[in-house]
Amino acid sequence: MVHSPPATILIVDDDRGLARLIEKALRRQGHVAVTAASGKEAIAWLDAGRPDLILLDLKLADMGGREFIERVARSHRQFPFLVITGQGDERVAVEMMKRGALDYLVKDSQFLELLPAVVSRVVKQVEQGRKLAAVEEQMRLIEAAVQQARDAMLISTDEKPEPRIVYANPAFVELTGLAAPDVLGHGLSVLGPVVQDLERVREALPRGGPLAIETTVTHTSGARRDVEWQLNPVRDRRGRLTHWISIQRDVTARKRLEAELLEVSAREQRRIGQDLHDGLGQHLAGIELMSRVLAQKLAGSDHADAEQAARIGKHVREAIAQTRALARGLSPVALEAQGLMAALQELTASTGALFRVDCAFACDPPVLVENNQVATQFYRIAQEAITNAVKHGRPRKVLVTLKQAPGQLELSVADDGAGLPAAAREHAGMGLRIMNYRAGTIGAHLELRRRQPAGTLVVCTLGTPARPAHPED
Repeated sequence: MVHSPPATILIVDDDRGLARLIEKALRRQGHVAVTAASGKEAIAWLDAGRPDLILLDLKLADMGGREFIERVARSHRQFPFLVITGQGDERVAVEMMKRGALDYLVKDSQFLELLPAVVSRVVKQVEQGRKLAAVEEQMRLIEAAVQQARDAMLISTDEKPEPRIVYANPAFVELTGLAAPDVLGHGLSVLGPVVQDLERVREALPRGGPLAIETTVTHTSGARRDVEWQLNPVRDRRGRLTHWISIQRDVTARKRLEAELLEVSAREQRRIGQDLHDGLGQHLAGIELMSRVLAQKLAGSDHADAEQAARIGKHVREAIAQTRALARGLSPVALEAQGLMAALQELTASTGALFRVDCAFACDPPVLVENNQVATQFYRIAQEAITNAVKHGRPRKVLVTLKQAPGQLELSVADDGAGLPAAAREHAGMGLRIMNYRAGTIGAHLELRRRQPAGTLVVCTLGTPARPAHPED
């Protein structure tokens, strides 16, 4: 049990005998009692001390109780006080209560008997008032922080079948264009016209833990923003889920910058790959041709170094092959619309040959992806998913599928292996964060699923339709 510290009580009474009796009575109750025989002495003590309660006699030799309170107030200090008055002065005591006194006691035959109980009650009342004021101040600060926060915030209930919105801060109004009265008291479905993939948010709530989801929010004016939702549960003292606090952070600028950085990196990789292919590769090809001619000449003259020249030519050809492989790795997807299909076909073929796994690519009907950045990120996601499957799942078969569904482009990588370890799925390790990041930069959604009876399915979905290939293309 936590015990409150003893209360300090200042007794202001010019009757020294009575003041001493009051002091003894209060100390027996565990309080700290200090006496002052005049108003001036009490004011001087207040310059350095701070009592929890003042017991004030209304009739002092140097000043009245009303003057004492006014002088203390003029010094911009306020202390809780209880007044003591003689019989017949109850009217004055009531007037002092209007000025802030918490109670009054009459100096009668029962005065000393009643005093400890009254003081204890008032001290408890003062302590509760202070605690309430502290809570109110804390709530005021929290409200000010939420109201002035740059991130949008919603608070909703955990009602079934649909949570109900109970709070929206000004930043949410600015983000969506919806006024607070338009959403307060309504279910989450009221956000449907402005929040893309709202169903993903609603489906995430029953999981009951902190969650992060990215969606697109369309302002009522038509402006689109990329938004990261942080969903946090609120539970009561019994652990029962009662509310959700969701913070919506505008990440449009960050994602645009990330996309630009990725594009710069990809462009630089393509340049280096092109330089390797057209620069170093061509020089090596020339050296290989010269080595071959030299070897033929030496062999024709039966020279002893003919075999050495042939070996040099063989090493140069190996260097050319490595250079071309590096160039393809730096720029795996050709700039043409068919580049993604060709790159995935080559990726699955090389994976099958390297790891001795049945790795296949399916794309029927063919799909053209004209945006090279989208194509490159899809390729890298497929590459990472295949690597994870082969490394951790030990599958016999891996199938990469590229298809166009109504209004969206979908890439999937399915295997029949053991699946990713639970720790990897929980902590998004082993390349999963990279795949999520790559998907996020192009506005795609990445999902990891278990396959039955065994294996893993990675699905990346982009809500921008790709152009289907036609026979005449």
